[in-house]
Amino acid sequence: MTDPAAPYAPVAPPPPVPGRRPSAAAPLRAAVVVLGALALLGVVLGLVWSWWSPARPIGFVIGAHAVQPDETESFVAGDGRFAFLTALAGLTAATVVWFVRSLRGPLAVAAIGAGGLLGAWLTAQVGHAVGGGSATGPAQTLIPHLPLDVHMSGLLMLEPAIAVLAYGLFVAFAASDDLDVDGPAPSPYPVGVPVGSVGFGAQPQHGWGHGDAAGALHQPDLSP
Repeated sequence: MTDPAAPYAPVAPPPPVPGRRPSAAAPLRAAVVVLGALALLGVVLGLVWSWWSPARPIGFVIGAHAVQPDETESFVAGDGRFAFLTALAGLTAATVVWFVRSLRGPLAVAAIGAGGLLGAWLTAQVGHAVGGGSATGPAQTLIPHLPLDVHMSGLLMLEPAIAVLAYGLFVAFAASDDLDVDGPAPSPYPVGVPVGSVGFGAQPQHGWGHGDAAGALHQPDLSP
């Protein structure tokens, strides 16, 4: 049994485990994978957005390149569905990047931000391309089917904004400063040994003596 008043020698940390440190190119590869996955997701969501959106409103051609749409609920319903799909994509991207430890890191933030913006833009472009409809015609005529568009251009920033915000919240509540990229590191101290600079009941800076008595002088050249 160990004497509680015995001097305590700090335990040296164990040597680094081989293979735990990732290569310098690994974060860059992970960022490229995230960027490509979000771009592909944007194409898929464009198809979903076109299929899910309600019937496009009609429009009245006032003049050359001037169309007055029939601003019914269907005129803004497409924007609402676009916002829902892209927000869900941003939240999903942040969650996946966080829970896959190998994807974590500063480049992951740039990847989900740039990938979210690219994905939202592709969603808008694909939905517009496959949705059909026309935005031109002879003056003073009706267009029976307007194309699917994002009328509020600011919605293109929704996906990257939610992705970065959600990832930032995960980082803010992380237990480790290095985000446990390689998993929790093993404790450098054996089980049952107190962690600190002094032993149980010892004096600070000396590692000996009792806590209820005065210790040695810090400057022995001075008189008591």
